[in-house]
Amino acid sequence: MRTNIHLTKKSSLILVLAFLTVVLLDSILPKLYSFSGSEPSFAINVAIYTFFLIAFGLTSIALLISVGKIVPEYESRFSHSLGRYNVIVLGTVILSLVVMVLIAFQMIFLQQYSADLLRFQTYLSHLSPLVFMVVLVSSFLNWLRVRKNALIVLYTISLTIVCANLLVSLYYLDLNFAASPSSVVSPRSIVSYVANLGGTTLTQSLSSAFDILSLVAFLLMWIATVKLFSQFRYKMGTVKFYVLMSIPLVYYIFPFQGYYGDVFFPLLISSPVIFTIIYILLFSATKQVGAFFFGLTFWSSSSLVYDELLRKSLLVSFIGMTIIFASIELAPLQFRTYPPFGLVTEAYIPIGAYLLFVGIFTSAVQISRNAELRKIFYRNASAQLDLFKSIGVSQMEKELEERVKSMKKTSDPSQIPFEPEELDSENAKRILREVVEELYLRKELHGKRNKRSEGT
Repeated sequence: MRTNIHLTKKSSLILVLAFLTVVLLDSILPKLYSFSGSEPSFAINVAIYTFFLIAFGLTSIALLISVGKIVPEYESRFSHSLGRYNVIVLGTVILSLVVMVLIAFQMIFLQQYSADLLRFQTYLSHLSPLVFMVVLVSSFLNWLRVRKNALIVLYTISLTIVCANLLVSLYYLDLNFAASPSSVVSPRSIVSYVANLGGTTLTQSLSSAFDILSLVAFLLMWIATVKLFSQFRYKMGTVKFYVLMSIPLVYYIFPFQGYYGDVFFPLLISSPVIFTIIYILLFSATKQVGAFFFGLTFWSSSSLVYDELLRKSLLVSFIGMTIIFASIELAPLQFRTYPPFGLVTEAYIPIGAYLLFVGIFTSAVQISRNAELRKIFYRNASAQLDLFKSIGVSQMEKELEERVKSMKKTSDPSQIPFEPEELDSENAKRILREVVEELYLRKELHGKRNKRSEGT
């Protein structure tokens, strides 16, 4: 049976909006229940969890099918293999579905679920994405080594902080799980789980560290995104442009005002329930809005390129960027509620990391191997393409360097037109380019001569 899922601007936007809807509801419901003091029956909550689980299954399958159509086409053109990463993400998604389905069955038939399953899923959802994120950060570091660029620096640091936050989040959640005396989670009101959440000096420090790291990663990615959107400054005007660009940043930062004095404290005292509900409804989507904003650069950039494979890679990057920045949360999973709200959001993290890695890496390689595409990029003055111009050229220079080093190992040293020590000098990249370009031109001339001789 053949699937008809094609990754387009429209389909990618639908998938992202579906994801954002699920994770927003998954995180907002426990907050509303706990602060409003009213919640539906356990049966309805289990049904809601089951709906989130089905949504995760459908969207994750759709995403993996979409990327599964890109990767073989990419590997058929280039020598790079992504097979082992495909196996890791597929295994992770299958295991996540199995765990979450087991939890659903336990709640339906046993009216409880195993806390060990929740803990296992937490480890799976935090450690597996590190595989993709570490490889992606290493790629950015390699590109930065070849070509110094502010955008590459911003992305490198921001994604490195995301990796650190995954570890902090895992440690924090595991400490909360370990502190629970029971190995099963039984039906109780959400507010009782929230009220009984203990805390130590260590967990409070980890929570603060998580918030600080999240804020720094957000700020760096916001700066990079504004830089990529900078061409709109001339169309919109400087003031209007920065006001519009600042909305996601102000929206994200505003809830942190509790750290330096709650300006809404008088309202909280006078109408605690109503104010809290309104506050939750207004400010529960800060991460999701910011993540969507970061991904928009990739989504809009896909309209500026005509290479079909590159366009799909940019759309994959859009989905991955949105998912990874929207799904790393401490709450509500820390409460171990019944049902386990926050578990579905957490399960998206590996998919987001994988899609971001595949999208950015394949984009860089596609640009590095396509001279015509690079010419189009440099003719296009849009700042949205600056990141991919930089990483594409850096990837090309990196591959040139690797090819010449390979030639050194397999060729007669006397035929190499420079001393080996020169590879460590400032002129190494220039020498490498000249050598490979000369070899390429010789090969091209040789091919033309062969065609002429065949014609005669």
